[in-house]
Amino acid sequence: MIAALLGSPFFLERNLDMKIRLLLLALVLGLVPAVVRADDPKPDEPGPWKFGQTLGLNLAQSAFSSNWSGGDQGSFNWVLTSQSSARRQFSDKFNWANQLKLAYGQTSKQDHTTTGELVWDSPDKTTDQLYLESLARWTTGGAVDPYAALTGESQFWDESDPRGKLNFNPVKVKESAGISRVLYKTEDAGALTRVGAAYRQIYARAFTDPAGQDIRSFTNNDGGIEWQTDIKQPMLDKKVLYKGTLLVYETLTYSEADNLKNVDAILIAAYPGRTSVQDYWKAPDVNFQNTFTAEITKSLNVNLDVQWVYDKYDVAALVDPELASSPDPAVQNAYVLQLDKNVRKAGQFREVLAIGLTYRMF
Repeated sequence: MIAALLGSPFFLERNLDMKIRLLLLALVLGLVPAVVRADDPKPDEPGPWKFGQTLGLNLAQSAFSSNWSGGDQGSFNWVLTSQSSARRQFSDKFNWANQLKLAYGQTSKQDHTTTGELVWDSPDKTTDQLYLESLARWTTGGAVDPYAALTGESQFWDESDPRGKLNFNPVKVKESAGISRVLYKTEDAGALTRVGAAYRQIYARAFTDPAGQDIRSFTNNDGGIEWQTDIKQPMLDKKVLYKGTLLVYETLTYSEADNLKNVDAILIAAYPGRTSVQDYWKAPDVNFQNTFTAEITKSLNVNLDVQWVYDKYDVAALVDPELASSPDPAVQNAYVLQLDKNVRKAGQFREVLAIGLTYRMF
């Protein structure tokens, strides 16, 4: 049902800004009664650090002989994941929670050579994530709790540009502060929502020449309002565990807004009919992640990951009027390639179903 909804024309059509705002408003209005009616969950009892570490490996493989009558091609897919956590209720008034998520995976396929033989291609990246979050909450016992958070995200390899790969690119660091509310909490379930002001720094690199030999490092900044809700909920008599995160980030200020306006004018003049992108950074960013895990045994499980992302303009873009107005058409075209890869007018959808091995270290 989720896949059908997120894959519907409503979510995948272009120009979604107004519909997204209406959707988010509906979600907020839906949460308000829950916040008002919910009993005040008691904070954790003060005590020592609580650590968690889970390693996972998802595998899928198939292979065929060169003379297989169906003409099928084999594939091998692997994804290695690591989830670490460290939480502590220092006192009745202060809670500190940290989490680190790492994931990397590749897929290799068999392909026919000119002689008809089947050989394995070089592997392609299918999964890549580096995510760190540190959340401090002052558990005052009131209707809401003040919070301060620091998050960082990147990837092991950036392969979004056909001219080459860049490691750990981009790096996004965000500081935020505001109010939070525990909607409900039990021993194995819970929901936490928070709203606050956020400021983000983006450290990135980009190719600036057609051959991919010249690499430029740059930094962009933006600020706005974030709303994040995290849910953990067992389902089907605790046979399935659901974890979901809805993150909305509304950008209010962008350090490269004036430069982007100039770049936009230059490129529209150079490429008649080109769509203006100067206001795309104002569109809200939405990241809706859902994970369903069904344990077959303590070490064997089935995982379904469904994610929908709306990021109309990725601020990890090099905005340079000089490159945009370069007299060398090859350099200008290369710059357009770099800028446009950060523009995504439609929502992005990802779904992964896999059987995996899980090892809980503690």
